[in-house]
Amino acid sequence: MSYRRPLIGLSLFLVVCCALGWTVLVTLQRGVQGPTTSYSAVFTDVSGLRTGDDVRMAGVRVGRVDSIALDGTTAKVKFRIDSGQAVYGNTKASITYQNIIGQRYLGLSLGEFGDPRVLPAGSEIPVEHTEPSFDISVLLNGFEPLFSVLDPEQVDNITTAIITALQGDSGAVTTLVAETTQLAESIAGPDQVLGEIIGNLDGVVHDLAVQSGNFDTVISQSRAIFDQLTARRDELVGSVERIGAVADSVSTIVGEVQPDLQEFLAREPGFAQHFNDHKDSFEYFAFNLPALLKGLARVSQEGSYLSTYLCNFNVTLVPALSNVIPSIVAQATPEGRVTHSPVCR
Repeated sequence: MSYRRPLIGLSLFLVVCCALGWTVLVTLQRGVQGPTTSYSAVFTDVSGLRTGDDVRMAGVRVGRVDSIALDGTTAKVKFRIDSGQAVYGNTKASITYQNIIGQRYLGLSLGEFGDPRVLPAGSEIPVEHTEPSFDISVLLNGFEPLFSVLDPEQVDNITTAIITALQGDSGAVTTLVAETTQLAESIAGPDQVLGEIIGNLDGVVHDLAVQSGNFDTVISQSRAIFDQLTARRDELVGSVERIGAVADSVSTIVGEVQPDLQEFLAREPGFAQHFNDHKDSFEYFAFNLPALLKGLARVSQEGSYLSTYLCNFNVTLVPALSNVIPSIVAQATPEGRVTHSPVCR
């Protein structure tokens, strides 16, 4: 049995896999083709910059970042660029935003400082000639209260304009101004509402100022009340203790009478049945109760005693004389009949 065909197929498969793997590796490494020259730069802040990020001149990729290390209180970035490109004594290194998702790159540009002569390989760009990383999240967080009242599309536009302007695109400044104008128009309405609120608050404060005398009086009286309460604090505490003792006594009494009261409420037939069986008597009592109370009020209205008079009193000692005495009294009176004093008439 021949193994030639399977071996040839396996070999071709391995060659293709190695080629594809090498292509992916080279792509991810983003290496620089041809000879390169290494340099370094010192930054105070390299937030967002990663090993393997691009090194660009005028927006064109010319190299890559090899390493980032802490050097005391600063960060030292080593990078290499195409040997056909030169780094001068007046070259400025800056960490710039590459896109809106936060990727950075190391940008090299000429500044108006230092010696314009070409630096030798391995030279270091000092911290005075570098521009540190800028954390745009701090800037955007400052705009957060403002963004909360904006349309999401306007927020995206102004954010993109800020990033583009930070990257050095002079044309983006015009866009940023236009978006800022729309921003001002968006907050014009809330600003007017805020002005009205401030005006209303001014009226409220004016009214409070007019009533300041009354407020002073109320505060003074309240202070006097609290001073009196403070002076009588011991008496109040004693009263509370006595109230607590009385409450304990009441609780004891209620606990003692509760069984009898419960029996009274739960007994059969109970008051409701008794009332229903004798409702005529209760009706008669209720009908005559006002007259009884009215008469009682008449005899007790002069003081805490009953004011009554004895107007007619008959005593029969001898039944035989019961018919004779009235005639004798009638003959003895001026009018010929028994009369009473005015208070009994």
